[in-house]
Formats: sequence, C-alpha cells, structure tokens
Amino acid sequence: MFYEFAHRHIDCIVDGNPDKVILSRDRRSSSVFFREYLFNGTFSPSSKVVSGSIVATDDSFLVQSLRVTTDKDKYCAMVKTNAVVEVQRWGQAYDVNDNPLGEPSFVTVQSDVKVFASYVSARLRQEDIGLLPTTLYVLVMQTSVSINRPEGVDSPDRIIMNDRPYQVDVIDDMKYPKLYHVQLSEDRR
Repeated sequence: MFYEFAHRHIDCIVDGNPDKVILSRDRRSSSVFFREYLFNGTFSPSSKVVSGSIVATDDSFLVQSLRVTTDKDKYCAMVKTNAVVEVQRWGQAYDVNDNPLGEPSFVTVQSDVKVFASYVSARLRQEDIGLLPTTLYVLVMQTSVSINRPEGVDSPDRIIMNDRPYQVDVIDDMKYPKLYHVQLSEDRR
C-alpha cells in the first residue's frame, strides 16, 4: 500500500536517516487537544523506523507504537512533539587534583531534547490513576535521553521547560515501548 500512494510521500528523517512517510491525523481522538497532536505514519517495509524513533518533517514526532500491515508496511501511532527541554543534574565540579571547585550546582547534561509535554488536569488525573498528587506535567521522551531515575539519589534530575525548573519524580519505561513517561513536579530547590 505504501508504494501505491507515492503522491502522498513526505520526506522525513528517522533517527538521523533519510526516509519517506505518509502522514495522517488520528481520527479516534476524542478531544481537540489530542486531535492536534496524535498522528499515524505509514513507512515502507524497508524503513528503519522502530517504536521510540523520532521522525522529523517540518514537525517532529515520537513513534509510540508500530505494527506491520499485511503488505509489510510499517504503520505507526505517533505523537507530535510540542516542547524542547533541558536535562540538568546536581553535581560538583572538581579540578585535576580532585579538589571541589565552588559550590555544588545543577549542570546541564543534555539540551534541545524534543518531547511531548502535557499539563496534568483533573481529567488527566481521572484517566491516569498512576499520577502522583504533586505531578504538574508529564513528558514523553526517547529512552536515549540522559536522565536518571529519582529512586536512590540525593537530588533528582531537573528538567528546564519554558525557562522554569521541574523536578523528575517518576520515570516509567513500561507505558510506551522504548519511550519514557516522566512525571514532573514543581522544583523548590
């Protein structure tokens, strides 16, 4: 089917590799918000797209799930990214003799990370019972992002989004294959 619709092919980049995709909006979406951000993408059988890939056209998309059709095309459910964040980690700088330099502070670990961010509303709390009471935002991001789980660390990682700091409270890698579902709360540090 992919090759029968060559007039609908769009050039894209999948995890840094050039590719072609047929994009369409997800019609099953129930709200205006999700109709804007949920898409379907059909890729050729030879495409290197997998769950968790980032697909870049004029917009960027995270591949949430992938199934192979009877024609061997790769049919993907994708979410359009809507934010760019920075990951920071609490740390101490040292000189060549392992002497501490200055006071410990947050250091940028990774920047320009494309994510799908969603504000936690009362409706979302009803739909997702796993949200903490302090969660303000949830992010969907690639597992290749350098972010640490908050369990067992003195100071959890920090996410900078729209010039505001948020604390990483939960990292769920089971909700979406090869993607992180991250819960953020207000950072008061």
